[in-house]
This record gives sequence, structure tokens and C-alpha cells, in this order.
Amino acid sequence: MTILKAKFWKLILWLRQGTYEKRTLVLVLVACIFLYVYYTLITENGTDDEKRDISELTISYMPSQRYLVNTSTCKIPDVDPFNEEVNKYVRKEEYSNCSKLPLLTYIDKSNGLATLKINTSLLPLYSSFKVTCCYSKIYRINYFNKSDNEIRYSPCTEIHEETTLTYPFVKVECSTFYKTVYSNCHATVIPSRTRKYIKEDRQSRYSVLLVGIDSISKLNLRRTMPKTYSYLKENFHNLKGYNKVEDNTFPNLMAILTGQSRAQLRKSCGDNVKINNCDIIWDKFRMLGYITAYAEDQINIGTFNYDRPGFRDPPTTYYYRPYLVAAEKLGKTYRKGMTYCAGPETSGERVLDIAKDFSVSFKDVPSFGLFWMNSFSHDDINLPSVMDERVLGFLNDTKFKDSLRDTIMIFFSDHGFRFGDIRYTHTGWLEERLPFIYFYIPDSFKDRFKDKYDSFKVNTGRLTTPYDLYLTLEDVLEMGNKTYKGKNSTGCPNCRSLFTEMEANRTCKEAAIDQHWCTCTGHDYINPKHRSVREVAQYVVEEINSFVKGFKEGAACAKYSVRNVVSAGMSKSYLNEMNETVRYFLVILETTPNAMFEATVEAHVLMHNNSFKLLGDISRINRYKDNSYCVKKGALKKYCYCEGYFSVIENVVCNVISC
Repeated sequence: MTILKAKFWKLILWLRQGTYEKRTLVLVLVACIFLYVYYTLITENGTDDEKRDISELTISYMPSQRYLVNTSTCKIPDVDPFNEEVNKYVRKEEYSNCSKLPLLTYIDKSNGLATLKINTSLLPLYSSFKVTCCYSKIYRINYFNKSDNEIRYSPCTEIHEETTLTYPFVKVECSTFYKTVYSNCHATVIPSRTRKYIKEDRQSRYSVLLVGIDSISKLNLRRTMPKTYSYLKENFHNLKGYNKVEDNTFPNLMAILTGQSRAQLRKSCGDNVKINNCDIIWDKFRMLGYITAYAEDQINIGTFNYDRPGFRDPPTTYYYRPYLVAAEKLGKTYRKGMTYCAGPETSGERVLDIAKDFSVSFKDVPSFGLFWMNSFSHDDINLPSVMDERVLGFLNDTKFKDSLRDTIMIFFSDHGFRFGDIRYTHTGWLEERLPFIYFYIPDSFKDRFKDKYDSFKVNTGRLTTPYDLYLTLEDVLEMGNKTYKGKNSTGCPNCRSLFTEMEANRTCKEAAIDQHWCTCTGHDYINPKHRSVREVAQYVVEEINSFVKGFKEGAACAKYSVRNVVSAGMSKSYLNEMNETVRYFLVILETTPNAMFEATVEAHVLMHNNSFKLLGDISRINRYKDNSYCVKKGALKKYCYCEGYFSVIENVVCNVISC
């Protein structure tokens, strides 16, 4: 107490001698400390409800009127996308062009040729001086460690009005005598190269076209892309119970492409291994004579390149990354932190254009294509609204629709929005785990494989996962190649093709969905100040600290403590694998240093001394890009708050109040 008094009088003396600004700052800090201490003392005592044991805690359930899946073992609520809980986060974003002028060059495909053309009528808009144009081929450089990020150009060949292309990726530059007035990149399938693949009898070899948009839930598709949603509702099949199986893009997409879990992927193709070593299903399609393609925008966060080494060799017949690298080198315009424009075109429309070109070019040839977009959806929950009409135009294009007559198309996402204020809501919890997914099944398939199609329709109302999608792709290969035997999913041994009817009472465990990601089990709100909730929060933080400490790099990370429990939910009672009565707690907590985490914890109901078990991953639900600069391992980044980042702020405060 004597020491505290001395500190207090030292602070008073410093205040009298200090400047007005210093005095104001300290008084604000002291007021904050007083409020914190007061709040802590009050909440330490707690109400009677806050001090109850788990076994004494009661919660009321408000049964949903509608469900996406409604079985004895799984009830996924069908939530209003515009409910009061999320309405305040919803706004419409407007589309904006990436160039003030119309595009000067384009590719025309007719008479079996791909022709690069200049719209000469537009030249006066670009300059009153003479404009000359040339084009270069864009090549991938096969450096061992830089293959996916390095490109080179051929010498620039002059073009007057048009030229026939013999190479799929080109860059165009148009200049006056003193400056460049136009630059763009183009990608196209060269028609002459498709002829060698054409076969008269496809023998039930259906093409597969995967078109994906990152981070869009079922609900957010309806909110931000209502025109696209209406078209899909009328023309595609919705997998209502499609539930993600892991946290982010890579494991959810790789579950589709390999049938493996994240843990299995770390062993078979770890973070530092070139992705060519992974057993990706497009290799099987290619081996069986299918033309394959892969494209993804926003090259810095590509599925196979963010914190990973990418591909040593081109993984598919048509690999569009060199084209998209060249497009971003033209100049980037950012919107909500992402590369909205790559040169004079939006990044998203570049991917849609090449997806359409690939599908139309190979409509008579068995093919497999994956086309993925991040640039208008990854970092902002409302930005997808800018592309609603463009995506609708892509889906409703006459030539594109005609190209699907022998194609199974899957239009989907990997997960819902993972960060930000909406994630602190119950709706945000639900939709983060329920990405949108729609199937287009051609009429010829419905007639030829009626039983499979009937099973598929039943499965649209069942709990399904990315592992089922992997087995569906294996099934497609089996149907068209009689000597091929499909491979099971090692990530989910009990999963099956969507063309085989799922069990009506399927559980998350049977579908290889960890309880943390499972939307079959609901939670009702409970008092976040409840003693058991605080104990769960403390347990979660201890688990995080223990995990971080397990890495050598973790020594550079700050130790977390619980600052606040933002919200909490609890399930009804269940019997776990040990036949013990348990409940599931869902907690969202704020820590010091500043991070937001979400965790699902199993708690024993009948024990007076609470016993906890973490179920699955702990989600980081606020952004952590710069906070984890001191570590390299992807598994550690989302949990690490670099010590220096926090201690600098802490030291400033302590220097002021002499702590």
C-alpha cells in the first residue's frame, strides 16, 4: 500500500508539472482504468444465474419454422437473409469500369481462327496523334522456385488492324511517338489446337466445369446477387445442406480435388512441397484424355500460392496463371483491399471470360475446368453485389448455355464470410459454415442415368460435404471410362457420390464434419457472464497459448488473456462417444492483445468441476494480416500476435503512468 501511495503522489506531481496535453492523456487513461476495475469488481460477484453450474443452467429454444435440412439427426435452420441481426451490415455496392475509354482491342473467334483485332474507330479517343500497336506472347518461366510468379514476353510484333493468333496468351501495347496510350492482355483457346481432341462418340464422358467465388454463403448470395440467385433457382439444383469441413479455402477446395483432410494433406503434400506432388483429380481427368484448365484471380492469395510454393510445372492443359500475372502487371486498382481491376478490365470478368471461352471451345470434347474468383468477394461481404449482372450475363449467355449440353457444371463457394462484425452474430456463425453450391445437370444425363439423377435430387435436401463432391467427380470418371475404378475419400471413408442416395439420418460425424463446423446442432444464447462461460473462455485461451508455444516460432508471439466474452451459446444435452451427458458451448471471445476467437467446447453436464474438451479448430474471426508478421508457418499465423506489435503499445502506456 505504501508503494502504491508513493506512485500515486508521484503521478500527481507529474501531472502538475506536465503539459495540458499530457495531463489530459493521463486523466483519460486513469478514467479507463477506473472503469475497468469497477466493472471487474462488479462482475466478479456476479448474479445468481451467472454463478450456476452447467447442470442447473436452463435455456429456452425457439424452434425454427423452416429448415434447409430437417432430419432426426440434423436440423439446419433456413434463416431470413435480411433478418434484423444482419440488416445493419448490408449495403449495395455499385459496379465501376476499370477504364474511362472502351477497350481498344479484342479477340474474334470465327472460321476456325482466333483473331486479335484493333477497333480502329476508337483510335481518335486515345490520341489525336498516330497510334501504332504491337503484341507479345506471354510465357511462363520455368524457374524451380519461381515458376508460378515469373513471366517473360516475346519481342513485340507490330499489328495494323488484325492478326491471327497462334499462342493463347498475348499482351498488346499501343503508343504514340511519345507515350503508351493503351495496354491490355488477352487469353484464348486456339481453335486449331482443339481439333486433335475432337471425337465423334463421347461414350458418356461428361465434361465437368467448376466455377467458384470465394467467401460467399448461401444467404449472402441472395443478399448481394439477387439476379444471379433467381436464375440459379430456376435453372440449377441447390444443395441445401452443403456444409464446409475446414476453416479456409485450401482445405475445403482440396477436399473436393483430392478427397483428403487437411491433416492428410500436410503429410502427402505439405506446405513446403510443390503442389504437383499432390494427387489432384484433374490429373486423373487429364490421364483419361480430358482437356483440363485452371484459372484463379488475385494472384497473391491464390489457393496454391498463398503461403505455399505453387506449381513447378503447369498442372493442367490450359493453365491461366501466366496470363493473370501479366494482367496484374498492367496496373492494379484496389477496391476493399483487393485487385478489383487488372489493367483496363476487372479481375473477375477476366476469369468469367476465359471460363466461357474454354467451355465453348471444348463443347464437343470431354473437359475438366476449375475457374476461381477472389477479387470481388474475399475481403468485403457486400462487394459481390457489383458483379451480380456480370455473373448473370455469364450464366445466361447463349453460346455458354449451349456448351453445357454434355457438361455437369458446379457453381459454388468454399465457405461464407469469415471475418468482421457480422461474424459475431448467430447468423454470421451459421452462414460462415454454409457456402452456396448449385449444380447444372444436362438433360442427356437425366435420361441416360435416371436412377443416379433421382438419387441426386434426394440428396439436395440432405447433409452434404466437399468430400461427397470429390466422390461425385470420381463417379463421373467411372461413368465415362469403363476400365476406371474410382478412389475412395481418405478424408471421409463413409462419404459417397451425390449420385448415390445419402442416409436420411446422416450426422456430421459420419460426414467427417468436426463439431465446430457442424450446423446440424443449434445453440441458444446464454449469459456471457455466466461462470461456466468464463471458464470455457479461459480454457480456450489456454489452448491457444499452448498451441502457439508448441512452435519454435511461437516464442515471438504474445501470450493471450481473456478480455471479454462477446457472446455465448449452448446446445441442449447430448450423449457423447463415451455415453456421457454433455453440452456444446459456442463462445466468441476478445483477448488481450486484441484478437477475436470463436471456439466450440464440449462440457460435461453432471460434473460440479467442469471438464472441457475442444471440438475441432479455434476460429480467428478478426483479420490478422499484419499482426503475425514475425512467423511464417500458415498454421501459426492466425493464432500469433507478434510480441513486438503488442509490447510497443504496452510500453507507451506504461511509460506515461510509470507502471
